[in-house]
Amino acid sequence: MSNEQDENSMDADTQTLPLGTALKRGLLLRCPLCGDGRLFRRFISMYERCSNCGFKFERGPGYFLGSTYINYGVTALLTTVSYVVLHFGLRWHNEILLPGLAAFCLIFPLVFFRYARSMWLSVDCCVDRVEAQEHSTSGGGKPRESKDKNNSD
Repeated sequence: MSNEQDENSMDADTQTLPLGTALKRGLLLRCPLCGDGRLFRRFISMYERCSNCGFKFERGPGYFLGSTYINYGVTALLTTVSYVVLHFGLRWHNEILLPGLAAFCLIFPLVFFRYARSMWLSVDCCVDRVEAQEHSTSGGGKPRESKDKNNSD
């Protein structure tokens, strides 16, 4: 293979992932690199790698700390908007409103956990495509056969 072909294939591998595509893959809980493999084995248990492209989901300790900021931010935004609309717009009293919003603040982050983690991983791949390629097996090729197939629905 010539040097020109090597440079072209490297450019394709390190090409930026559009933010819209990254967000869509994050919301669908799919691999941010290829968009096919599923991220989660069970409710909160992630696969180690994508079954399609071999991208490594599990990173070092503390990597997913940023997902807690996404989770907190979305929870706070939804709670604030709900309070303003229901209290000032629809004139609901605090005695009715606050227990419901408190319950929402406890339950929603648990339900949204998977999406926050997926969004963090997707946005990271969008921002740092080179490092994302480094976490895939052989630069984006097919992974070694594993006992966990995770892209069947």
